[in-house]
Amino acid sequence: MVAGRRIRFSAALAVVVLSLTGFSSGHGKHSSGGHGCSSSKSHGSSNSSDSTSTSGSSSKNKKSDAPAHATVVSCAAPGRTKAVLQVTSDLDSQRTVSVPLTFEGNAGVVDRTSVTVTLKPRETQTVTVPMVNAGKVGDVQRCQVGKIT
Repeated sequence: MVAGRRIRFSAALAVVVLSLTGFSSGHGKHSSGGHGCSSSKSHGSSNSSDSTSTSGSSSKNKKSDAPAHATVVSCAAPGRTKAVLQVTSDLDSQRTVSVPLTFEGNAGVVDRTSVTVTLKPRETQTVTVPMVNAGKVGDVQRCQVGKIT
């Protein structure tokens, strides 16, 4: 009789543990509070990639209050005095944003500029950003996007 009580106690304990963790037995009861191992809510962000690569640094999956994010497609180099960026809105409304860009070399900042882009909700645009001091293009090693406002 003692073994029977242990089995019933173990079964009851398993049911309590499973119900506390959000699992159900499939008999019409479903957890709806984000408990357990799965949830139907998505805790992500936009419909595009979350990667905000700024040529040398990455801000993957970081929450930000910036209205958009940008990725460096190509940086200035000898023979090419412009950078190409992909700018994506993180908002559900149209917004004009300022995207600062720094052209950097081994000795530090070579040139600095910004571009203004008007983005529709969740839109991505490819923009070209020319250097201000094109004569310094030979010193450019990488491009760095600053805080978008």
